[in-house]
Amino acid sequence: MRALRDRIARFAPSDAPVLILGESGSGKELVAEALHRGSPRARHPFAALNCAAFPEGLLEAELFGHERGAFTGAVRKRVGQLQAAHGGTLFLDEVGEMSPAAQAKLLRALEGRAFQPLGTNETVTADVRVLAATHRDLRALVAKGTFREDLYYRLKFLEVLVPPLRERREDLPLLCEHFLRPFARGERPPRLSPRAHAALRGHPFPGNVRELEHALRYAALLCVGDEIDLEHLPPDIAGGEVPPTPPPGGPHRRLAEAMGEFEREYLRRTLERTAGRRAEAARLLGISRKSLWERLRRYGLATPGEREPEE
Repeated sequence: MRALRDRIARFAPSDAPVLILGESGSGKELVAEALHRGSPRARHPFAALNCAAFPEGLLEAELFGHERGAFTGAVRKRVGQLQAAHGGTLFLDEVGEMSPAAQAKLLRALEGRAFQPLGTNETVTADVRVLAATHRDLRALVAKGTFREDLYYRLKFLEVLVPPLRERREDLPLLCEHFLRPFARGERPPRLSPRAHAALRGHPFPGNVRELEHALRYAALLCVGDEIDLEHLPPDIAGGEVPPTPPPGGPHRRLAEAMGEFEREYLRRTLERTAGRRAEAARLLGISRKSLWERLRRYGLATPGEREPEE
């Protein structure tokens, strides 16, 4: 993430197009917004358009604008996102979903800095910096013939890769704190129990940061006290049956007990992730196989008859 921030800082002052690559939910629009804020265009508009959210005809109308009566349902004139972003930045999310016709018109608009809204012969000029994002392999689409090669190279003058959340789990504490802050009851937001934290650490997060945000919002709404426990997380993250949370006002756990509970849950989820492969689990945990065996035996997670590995 430090490398990503450094690249954003280097690319932001430029006026060149940037292609932002990354899985769905990894934060590509946040990268685009950061590039805009750090650019000389920061005082001008930032317009975002999700190319996957509109069918072919409506996407072109949304991008280039249209006159009244240009198509069925066009009851009034509409300014397109290209014109709305004049002087600023246009962010095209999921650009790989564009139809060939829309790709051709976009390329023409970028090369000539001019375009014609639908239903008119009037030429409109627009000075915009284009940032594009996709979770798809555009090179493969170019090879397949579904994405224009000239547009691809036009958009990828600069390139930024946003890593998925599973490759930067050390960001989880800061992200959790950020997403839970709006749910503060008093001075502090809800905190995560050791079991809940272990569950989040062990989840692969195919939906990336967006999935984490939704999971924490779900948990914060279910949580009655000031601690989010395993039972408050979505079932696909909590996994299986969740033991009940001790009632509020009950006996407070000692630190050693809480840490032991956390370690046991973390070991269990690591073994689930590696399908029981001890060597792989030890590698992920950064400990030796012997140390892993000792911990598994201590917490009752070792397989009956499992022998101590030789170092």
